[in-house]
Amino acid sequence: MSQGGLIGVDVEQERAEEKDPELLAKGIEQEFVGRTPWRLAWLRLRKDKVAMVSLGFIVFLVLVAIFAPLLTALIGHGPNTQYTTSGLSLSGIPVGPGHNGFILGTDDQGRDVLSRIIYGTQISLEVGVGATGLALVIGTVIGLLAGYYGGWVDSVLGRFMDILLSFPILLFAIAIVARFGPSLELLIIVIAMFSWPYIGRLVRGQVIGLREREFVEAARALGASDLRIMVIEIAPNLIALAIIYATLLIPVNIVLEATLSFLGLGIQPPTASWGNMISEAQTGDLYTVAWWFLVFPCVALVLTTLAFNLFGDGLRDALDPRQGRGHLGAKAKVKRGARLLVGKLDEGEAQS
Repeated sequence: MSQGGLIGVDVEQERAEEKDPELLAKGIEQEFVGRTPWRLAWLRLRKDKVAMVSLGFIVFLVLVAIFAPLLTALIGHGPNTQYTTSGLSLSGIPVGPGHNGFILGTDDQGRDVLSRIIYGTQISLEVGVGATGLALVIGTVIGLLAGYYGGWVDSVLGRFMDILLSFPILLFAIAIVARFGPSLELLIIVIAMFSWPYIGRLVRGQVIGLREREFVEAARALGASDLRIMVIEIAPNLIALAIIYATLLIPVNIVLEATLSFLGLGIQPPTASWGNMISEAQTGDLYTVAWWFLVFPCVALVLTTLAFNLFGDGLRDALDPRQGRGHLGAKAKVKRGARLLVGKLDEGEAQS
């Protein structure tokens, strides 16, 4: 009974695009193979070169995170091993990229920068994906309940979301870390706690519109329970929204993890994280003579967040073509993704 949700499709336009021009010129009738909305969305996504390049980079990052131990073994340098003889000059300055077998140079303690960036990829994806997944579950459940029941349930849950959004995350994180101590699991929970209200609001708005649709009324008339209606009838229509927002929320959480680690509230040294690598590089003025110590972790962070932003933007265009921006060229999409990234960074600073 459930409908297509956000995956809007102009049937005539899709069919016109699938026709073979040569057969059409000869007046030969063509048959069309039925395609699901998800299949059509994938076909549209494949035409977006920027989104596909971004997807390829994301897959590359996932593979790097999975095979981090193997990659560092091939490089021959562990992420926390201090190579005081070959990794530092006689004056204690880190060696530059390409010297003594260090592809991206070393840091102030003689550790291999490339190996630490590789392991930092693990932390960033684990926190970004883990916190986003937890936020999706909580936000979807709360949004479903608030949107479906309305009334006092909506009022209570809505005010609860407003209260959470009013907290300055850095002050809250400082208080939590001071009480329980920094850890990866705590970092994921704290980030998810401040992420799910955004998802809850979006889901609530969608459910308010869906609960009055014909297929929901039909299920209710057949005697379906509220739980069955929410899970079987309404929830499938939220899948596209959840996927789109997840791809856009992951880079925000990655930046937030890097920010907390930079301030000493997240991943603690010697465990490698892009945030604490940048923080260590800015301690003193060493980065002025060892630029690679600071630049390469920053480049990894920017490229990762930009790739997720561009892929999420293309995915939104593919799943909801009626509101998409498929007419934009590759350069325009990259510029738009960069503006989104800068905007999210500014928003994070304002919330702090």
